[in-house]
Amino acid sequence: CIFGVLMDTFLAALFSGTSRGAIYALVALGLVIVWRGAGVVNFAQMGQAMFSTYIASTLIQNGNSYWVGFFVALFAGALLGALLDILVMRPLSNKKKTELLSSESMRAAIPVIASLGILGVLQALAGIIWAAEERGFPAPAAQEGFTVAGSVMPFTSFDVFVISIVLITLTMTTIFFKKTGVGLAMRATALNQEVARLSGIRTNFTRTLSWAISGAASSLAGLLITPTSNLSPNTLDLVLIIGFTAAVVGGLDSPAGAVLGGFIVGLVISFVTFYLSPEDVFISILAVLLIVLIVKPRGILGGKDSRRV
Repeated sequence: CIFGVLMDTFLAALFSGTSRGAIYALVALGLVIVWRGAGVVNFAQMGQAMFSTYIASTLIQNGNSYWVGFFVALFAGALLGALLDILVMRPLSNKKKTELLSSESMRAAIPVIASLGILGVLQALAGIIWAAEERGFPAPAAQEGFTVAGSVMPFTSFDVFVISIVLITLTMTTIFFKKTGVGLAMRATALNQEVARLSGIRTNFTRTLSWAISGAASSLAGLLITPTSNLSPNTLDLVLIIGFTAAVVGGLDSPAGAVLGGFIVGLVISFVTFYLSPEDVFISILAVLLIVLIVKPRGILGGKDSRRV
């Protein structure tokens, strides 16, 4: 009957949007971590995710188990994030080296521009090392839909795994930032590095730690999205754009807001795709972003003291 068809379409859009929204939430969460810890929007994030996912894929293809590749990729992502801060971002944040730039806004833009350069370098390196090879990636759980009342739902064990990982990551991140001294130090460093240093906070350490944690979160996002797509040096570029939109929608200073924004954007994309057309997806996302910024310029869950982007 017509009602059954409509309900099946609605459930398909809901389940698809929820599972994809979990991925966007994880990407947004990685962006929020660096923003809260270092005050930088890291556009190289999904380049880091792509690179560490290639490492995991190589290990798996060479006969290692999925979980060996999984945890090695997380470690590689954290290490890469820390190295990027130490070797690139920390020198750029040194005011003595940027004092010739008279504009404060120009000084703030340097790390963002550098992150875009890092993204290009990582993509080029991946192309050189892996010959720009497009490859599949395994999933740790079944990707066949659950059967309910004789109908196969577009919701799988892998989707449950992804959503569970996102919720666990959100819980751990929230506790870390609100209940631990290191988390509070990271927030203080991002808001005002000089004041934080004068207060006795090891600002270099907290900045590097935020980049490392974000690198691990980025790698996790790469590991969870590539089983539903192919892996290549440019695979995750679009995911970065959508994840950044989700972070701004939810609040760039709020881990919970990042996750909420991810699910909202994921659901919008899914329902527009099912009920309108894929060509309308980007204009729909832009409309959501503009509405949120007009009504709540700091994002849905952005704090009153949040810095604007």
